[in-house]
Amino acid sequence: MASEQSGTSAPTNTVNHRDASGNSTAGSKKEWSWALICGLFSLVGAIMLVTIALPSLIHEVQLQRDCTELTDGIVTQLVLNPADESDDDSSDTWTPVFRYSVNGQAYEQKASVASSPPRYKVGQAVTVLYDPADPSRYIVKGDNAAFVLWSLLVMMCLGFTAVLPVALMIHKANNPGRRKASGTPPAGKPIGPEPLSKPSRKDAGPSFTPSGKEPDQLPY
Repeated sequence: MASEQSGTSAPTNTVNHRDASGNSTAGSKKEWSWALICGLFSLVGAIMLVTIALPSLIHEVQLQRDCTELTDGIVTQLVLNPADESDDDSSDTWTPVFRYSVNGQAYEQKASVASSPPRYKVGQAVTVLYDPADPSRYIVKGDNAAFVLWSLLVMMCLGFTAVLPVALMIHKANNPGRRKASGTPPAGKPIGPEPLSKPSRKDAGPSFTPSGKEPDQLPY
């Protein structure tokens, strides 16, 4: 008679992907994904800050510092910049063109910033500040549109650049002592019962020391 095999069948093995710190692989991938996205924002912000925003702001500050001589000017035309047809939010803008004279030499300069609606009208008189060393460098007195624009762009780029550092700080603040919170012991230190402390002599009660003699037999 063949003997029947007894016992329960082995349970199906389930793979629990965890790293050495006890974190699941899925959680690690999620953390890497948000870190990658924040890193891209910071990278784009840093590139725009270094290549466009900051140099333009520095140039505008230097221009306002160097242009110290006054002369009369006039708006000769408004150049139309058509809206981008692929962008529904865009609109037509206008760039003013200024004419002024320095020592009998006429200069006609196009503004660096366009606006919608236009800031000036054709034929409008303006006061121009120019650089004595280079009269072609100028600003219109009281017109701070370029300075405000580049300042806002610098702040926006700084905000993008700070996305990754700020996200890391928030993540660290929201996960203090992650190893302790998860209950995972440090590597190389297995969990085990704590050894029982030996009772002190005061708490152990009376002790008996064998004398080597048989006790007296009690009478019946």
